[in-house]
Amino acid sequence: MPGKAKILTSQEIKDVFKLLQTPRNRALFAIGLYTGLRISEILALEQDQLFTTDGGIRYKLIVKRLKRRTRFTQIFLCTQKLREVLKEYKAVLTPGHWLFPSNRDCLRTLTRVQAHNVLSAAFTRLKQDGAKTHSMRRTFLTCLSRAGVPLRTIQEMSGHSSLGQLQEYLDVDPEDKHKAIGLLRY
Repeated sequence: MPGKAKILTSQEIKDVFKLLQTPRNRALFAIGLYTGLRISEILALEQDQLFTTDGGIRYKLIVKRLKRRTRFTQIFLCTQKLREVLKEYKAVLTPGHWLFPSNRDCLRTLTRVQAHNVLSAAFTRLKQDGAKTHSMRRTFLTCLSRAGVPLRTIQEMSGHSSLGQLQEYLDVDPEDKHKAIGLLRY
């Protein structure tokens, strides 16, 4: 699909996790895959949104998002896989405000360009043509759709204001078409 970020396969996701060298980079990738947040939303996360004051990992990620100039709150459950990656990251993270602090100034967050460069380098090295930072979001949404999650539920999770907007993110797998025809019982 020209212009759209590639949907990653299970094997491609495993390959990216293996290739990413640091717990920070694996956490950046995992949060995108398991929440569908945009890269700018991921970089705006604060440590206390994911970690408790006693050093534990929260079971829910609460994110305030903007939709048509209106703020709303979304809750994402931290899956076991995400919790494992976050635990690894927490062990090396310097306590502070931002979840992904800048390497140069801990009072600032990692920039979108820096995050893009980290992930793009992995995608390029693995020859995953068309993969971008937005691939995490498209993969999350498409996998939910393929798993049979109702579109309205996915729409709520993605923050899209209409099903039409959401459908631009979803990819149709030819195998899904074959399965659909196989469901006919007449």
